[in-house]
Amino acid sequence: MNINKVKVYIMCLMLTSVQIVSASGFMYNIEEIDESQILIELRRRDEETSEGIRINHFYLVNGKTLHIGYETGEELPEKAHLEYNLINAIPPIKVRLENINNRDWLPFSDIKGIEAKEYILHLYDAGIVNGRADGTFSPDSFITRAEFMVLLVNSLNLEGEKKDINMFSDISEHWAKEIILIAAENNFISGYQDNTIRPDRPITLAEVSSIISRAFNFKTTKNGMYSKLRRDKWYSDSVKKMFDCGIIKVDDEIYDDFNEESFITRSNCAMMVSRALSTY
Repeated sequence: MNINKVKVYIMCLMLTSVQIVSASGFMYNIEEIDESQILIELRRRDEETSEGIRINHFYLVNGKTLHIGYETGEELPEKAHLEYNLINAIPPIKVRLENINNRDWLPFSDIKGIEAKEYILHLYDAGIVNGRADGTFSPDSFITRAEFMVLLVNSLNLEGEKKDINMFSDISEHWAKEIILIAAENNFISGYQDNTIRPDRPITLAEVSSIISRAFNFKTTKNGMYSKLRRDKWYSDSVKKMFDCGIIKVDDEIYDDFNEESFITRSNCAMMVSRALSTY
C-alpha cells in the first residue's frame, strides 16, 4: 500500500448500525503534501465543545507509529496542524494521539489491558470507530458481515453507482444496503447460492482475511510456515497472506485456538484492520 493510501485515515465510519454515538476527544486527518511530506490535522470530534487544541510534542517509533501529544484548553484554536517529513518513516504510518492533560483517559471503558487496545485506539484516533451508547467497545462481541462491509468501504472511501439494487434478496430494507452493494461491486463480498448476503450473520476470520487480501495491495516476500493453518481450503491462501504480511501474528491470542472458520470478534477485527492500514 503506497503513500496515497494515507487518505484512508480520514474516513469516519460506523462499526455498528444503531448503537454508535459520537464520542468526546479529538481525532486526526492526514493529507499528502508530496511524496515526502504529509499534513496532519487534529480537530474536535464534537463541534459543540468549546475546548481547543495545541500540539505539544511528537516522535516516531520504529519508523511506523507517529505519537502526537496534544494539550487542550478553552483559549486554544479549534484545530492544530503538523507538517511531517517522512524521511525517517516507513509509510503508510499510523498516528497515535495522547492528551497530555489526561494521559490515562480511554475512550471506551472496557479496553484497558486487552491485547487489541492499541489498535482500537488507533482506529478511534483516526475517526474510524466510535463506541456503543453505554461507552463500551464490546471487544469480545462478534462483528456482522454488514458491519465489516461498512468498515472497509468507508475506510477506503469507495463509491459506486449501485445499479443492481436487486443483487441480493435480503437487503432491500437493510440499513447497510448501499454499502453492501458497493462492497459487492468492488468484489469484497459475494452472495450465497440462494441469492442472499446474510448481512446480520457474524463474519468469520476466513471471510475477513479474504476481504482484506483483496482490499489492500500488500507487498511482501515472506513465505512462512504456520502449523495451525488449514490447507486446500477456499480461504487458505488469503489466511496465509495475513500471516505473511503481519496482519495476524503467531504470538497473537487469536492464534492460541486458531480456527479460520470461527466468528471474529470486534477486537480482533480492529487489530487486523489497524495493521492493514499501516502495512505495505
